[in-house]
Amino acid sequence: MRKSTFYIFQYIFLLLLITGVLPAQAEDSVSNSFNTTGQVKILPVTQTCTGKPWQHIVWVHVHDNEETARQTALMALNQIQQGCLLDFRHGGSREIRIQTNDVNYYFDPNRIFTETGRKNALKCLRGNCAQAREELTQEVDGFLNQYMIHAKLIVALHNNHPSGLSIRNYVPGGSMAHGMSQVAVSPDKDPHDFFYVTSQRAFEFLSGRSFNVVLQNNQTVRDDGSLSVWAARQEIDYINSEAGTGNLASQMVMLAAVWAYMQEYYL
Repeated sequence: MRKSTFYIFQYIFLLLLITGVLPAQAEDSVSNSFNTTGQVKILPVTQTCTGKPWQHIVWVHVHDNEETARQTALMALNQIQQGCLLDFRHGGSREIRIQTNDVNYYFDPNRIFTETGRKNALKCLRGNCAQAREELTQEVDGFLNQYMIHAKLIVALHNNHPSGLSIRNYVPGGSMAHGMSQVAVSPDKDPHDFFYVTSQRAFEFLSGRSFNVVLQNNQTVRDDGSLSVWAARQEIDYINSEAGTGNLASQMVMLAAVWAYMQEYYL
């Protein structure tokens, strides 16, 4: 019955996508909790909700140049009619750049969630770099404490390019194979469309539905500051829906599977 519900939901998603009758996106409410020195925000977080927020589930989109992921997340939430998306909006670029009269630095927002990650991710070009690292740490801690620390499930959304990341990078011998525990490759799916998860339960649930899935080894994975590393340390279930840029229909199907997983274990 659970699988039947998943497939019905999947087809409804696709039908609404094709016919163009998806409801309008929810109104944005901008978080102003994260202020920086001067006039610039370090973490420009926008929270978009449809209906009542989930108490222990967070959806997050951190790379502003990955528009397919943003749109599929908002479409899915509109169909579910519940939940919120935490969306980093910073001028349409992958990296966040902070530039004032006193300082100039930039960083990848998915490499800042651990101390080691921040040290490597923050590229300071001018000004007091030690102070910049401290300010970034304060902003990240505030974000995590407000939105993430009480979560039981984090759903992240990302996109990649045709010449970029795919499930092939994670198979034995691939560039990302180290620090992975299991990999499931589906011959029926685009290799650029895959899930990256931190729990055995999520791996079995999603691979059992014929998706490409990577299971992070939480003991040996390299600390690159990513949200998956932080979530594993906090023992928070983490699922990243990673899809090729422009693969909106495929990513919608992936989010239908996430919704089924949420219903099975968290709702």
